[in-house]
Amino acid sequence: MKRILLCMMALLLITGIASAQRGLNCYPVFRGKVVPAKQMVVTEVRGERMATYKLDYYHSVQFHVDEATAMKVAGFILADADAAESAETEMTGKLLTYALIQPTPYARVRRYLCYQARMVDSDWLITILYLEGSATLEDLRSMFENQ
Repeated sequence: MKRILLCMMALLLITGIASAQRGLNCYPVFRGKVVPAKQMVVTEVRGERMATYKLDYYHSVQFHVDEATAMKVAGFILADADAAESAETEMTGKLLTYALIQPTPYARVRRYLCYQARMVDSDWLITILYLEGSATLEDLRSMFENQ
C-alpha cells in the first residue's frame, strides 16, 4: 500500500512540474512539436543535484534548425517575454538571439526561461532552458557568468 501511495505522489509531482511549462508559449518546443524530439538534445534534472544552484528543476533543449524554424521558435520566446514579469532580450537583425525571461511564478515557485540562438555553419543552434526554484535573477546571472 505504501508503494502505491509513493508512486502516486511521485506521479503527481512529475505531472505538476510538466504542467508548469504548459502556461508558456514555448511549451510545444519542449514537447517536440516544432522540432522532432529525436533531433533535440534534451536534459532534465530534478532534486538535490540542483540545490547548489537554488533550483528544483532544470529542463533544457538544444537543436539545429534553418532560419524559418529559428524565427518560429523565436516567436514563441518573444510571446513569453511579452507576458512575463521581466524579460531581457537581444536581437541580431530580425532574429532573437538572447533572452532571459522571468514568467509569473507557478504555485509560488520562481520560473525562468533562458534562450540563446547562434549561427553554426549554415544552421541556427538554439538552446532553451526552463528553470524552477528559489534562485533570483541575480543568482542566475552570477551562475551564467561563472560558466
